[in-house]
Amino acid sequence: MLNTLHIKNFTVFQDARFEFSPGLNVIVGDNGTGKTHVLKLGYLFSRAWSDLTAKRARVTAQRAESYLEERLLGLFRVSDLDVLVRHGTKGGAHLLAEVGGHIPTVQVRLAGEPEFTSAGLPERMPWEVQISRGKATPDSLKAQVLPAVVPDQAAANAFLPQQVFVPSKEMVSLFQGLVGLFDKYQEFPLDETYRDLAVAMATLVPREPSSLFPDAMQRIQKLLGGNLKLENGELVFEREDGSRLASQLMAEGHRKLALLIYLLRYGVIERNTTVFWDEPEANLNPAALRLLAEALFALAGLGVQVIVATHSLFLLREVEVLSRGEPADRPATPVRYFALGLEKKGVSISAGDSIDACDPLVLLDEDLAQSDRFMETLE
Repeated sequence: MLNTLHIKNFTVFQDARFEFSPGLNVIVGDNGTGKTHVLKLGYLFSRAWSDLTAKRARVTAQRAESYLEERLLGLFRVSDLDVLVRHGTKGGAHLLAEVGGHIPTVQVRLAGEPEFTSAGLPERMPWEVQISRGKATPDSLKAQVLPAVVPDQAAANAFLPQQVFVPSKEMVSLFQGLVGLFDKYQEFPLDETYRDLAVAMATLVPREPSSLFPDAMQRIQKLLGGNLKLENGELVFEREDGSRLASQLMAEGHRKLALLIYLLRYGVIERNTTVFWDEPEANLNPAALRLLAEALFALAGLGVQVIVATHSLFLLREVEVLSRGEPADRPATPVRYFALGLEKKGVSISAGDSIDACDPLVLLDEDLAQSDRFMETLE
């Protein structure tokens, strides 16, 4: 779980600090305010521990340096780290992240009690990284990653559930052969979030059905009239009557909804997973977007951390409606909003537990301005 992210002199950010809710987090802002950059950095640090310990090796500053350098280049699709340092900065960029992992423990609950939302005892996993400019040679980068703090003191058996990044481009139709294309072509024109998701999707069907299947998911299934299935390395859509449809022939918006169901059914998303989703509203009509908002809100209440970046005022309002409409006799689902605004000194951050606490809120400003223009045409 991603707790905090502090960004200094990185891309458009001069000095920005994010404190994330364990539930649903919504990041809004105009184009160029770095919403996707926040998601990618959060994703980078959230899965770094799992990647570095995959072969039961210790996390060291030297291994972390190599890993973080390679991942920053791949996630941001740049040829040199120097371009990630904020323009006009004499020094380098500074990144700090606090990630919460878990130590496996025996958990006992009585029949009828709700399942635990925590996977075990909490384990702190701090990261502090400097991207430092240096003297370049023909065979070296102009900037290098210098890890100052890595979670080398975390318990050897600490773990993080799988982290998921859903990019803005729809993935279902791109899935087949995507990993092979990444491996074959060095300059393949998609960043590594697409490869990561394709690898995660190429998984076996779990023995036990997922317990993360709230009512909203079943309504999405009803809307779709079936499920995505992985057969011989290809994604196909199986209708309720047993007939099959090539996934490429599905409506693009339906593919995004089907992907969420797929990730849950195949156990890619589980409790304590962090789901990073960039522009989930793309190609969804308001009715479908409302279902997606309900599903993400429900998952946030079941122990899944959700962090979305959006331009959609409709999605923003729908989350607020869901938050205000929760039954008083149930624990409230944690929700946090972040509004990013462009200023001369960089991007400003306004955060709060309600939309009203965020200023400036570009989406709302433009919506009101459009209403004013419309009213003028009626005069």
